[in-house]
Amino acid sequence: MKISDHREDNLLTEILKNFLDKNDFAVIKKKLSVERKSSAGKSTRIKSHVEEINQSKLQSKIDLLLTFAKSRLDNVKFLELLLHVGQFTIITGEFPSAVYIHEKILKETKGKKNFEGIAANAALALGDVFSRQALWQLSLSYIKKARALFKKQNDVKGAANCENILGTIYGDFGDLKKAKMHFEKSLAFLNSNTDSSLIGKIEINLGIINNIQGDLNLAFAYYNRALLNFEKVRNIKRIAEIHHNIGMLFTKKNSYKAALREFDKSISNAQKINYIQSIGMSYSGKAFIYAKLNEINLAEAFANEALEICFQVNDKLSIADTYKIKGMIQRNLKNYSLAEGYLLTSIRINKDLKNELNQSESEFELAVLYKEKGMKSDSKKLLQNALKYYKKIKSGKEIKEIQDYLKLV
Repeated sequence: MKISDHREDNLLTEILKNFLDKNDFAVIKKKLSVERKSSAGKSTRIKSHVEEINQSKLQSKIDLLLTFAKSRLDNVKFLELLLHVGQFTIITGEFPSAVYIHEKILKETKGKKNFEGIAANAALALGDVFSRQALWQLSLSYIKKARALFKKQNDVKGAANCENILGTIYGDFGDLKKAKMHFEKSLAFLNSNTDSSLIGKIEINLGIINNIQGDLNLAFAYYNRALLNFEKVRNIKRIAEIHHNIGMLFTKKNSYKAALREFDKSISNAQKINYIQSIGMSYSGKAFIYAKLNEINLAEAFANEALEICFQVNDKLSIADTYKIKGMIQRNLKNYSLAEGYLLTSIRINKDLKNELNQSESEFELAVLYKEKGMKSDSKKLLQNALKYYKKIKSGKEIKEIQDYLKLV
């Protein structure tokens, strides 16, 4: 799923409208129109490497816009514009462009004390981008750099944002204790400087932690509090994320109809702003439910759509999760060799990403496959490994499910 050139241009020019006067805005809009026609002519002659071409076209537009804007804006305004365009590239999943822009900001602000606040926001954005691609060391490095700059500026909101992302990184590792600690630190920063949007983000993450640990009522309460916060400020991106997370909660309760409704709400909101990473995750959520319901055609269709998006935005965690679902689908079809390949790939990726939670989920699905094949010893080994992790994070539902399944092996 690729954002259309026309929609892309509209979003970029909408950002520029807030920075340029009417005459300059009219000039750049005309330049962009000429660039789009030129690019369209070239792309019709080249049929291979579609993603590379799309990326190159977007980069060309951004270069054109920024070159023009730099000649019209002072340094502060230009750097603010870069931050806005950078956020656009993150939301639309254009991560190479996002890295290019935010690295450009860091280069422009290096050694300039007056621009430390802008540099901190650029480092925070890079940390966010790299965390979405599971490039953990790069992410941690930039988040810690941003945190130091925010603290130097006495920017408690910025520091709270850093702690929140650190919490999500450790959550992706499956280290819920550290994740919770960083989320609580984030809230502590905000005690004297309330920010409903940031508090809402932390509430989402605390909801996720409680959902994993099986306290579904508390998780649901956190999600709904966050939803109210973001509906007040009409933050479509966060509203999409919350509906996805509520869908995951209902999935855990085996309330599949309610979960599908939430995933559809998430997709509908995400489509409004071309938030394709979120769309991919919700497609994956729907694929999982249809696999559980043994509705193979729907499961396969949504899994394939999810995988296409996840590869586009380089969302490795979701790629691993979708391989798990494709393994479940093939297991349902009794294609055991193919199913095993998908599940082992999911486990390998999660091991590489140090995500014990997702690894344990995939190990459970592989254990089910091995039981069906009569490989009881292998099945038990996987179940015991997964059980060890769920006991560590005190996830009651999964502990009981695995213990019950062990009795059948």
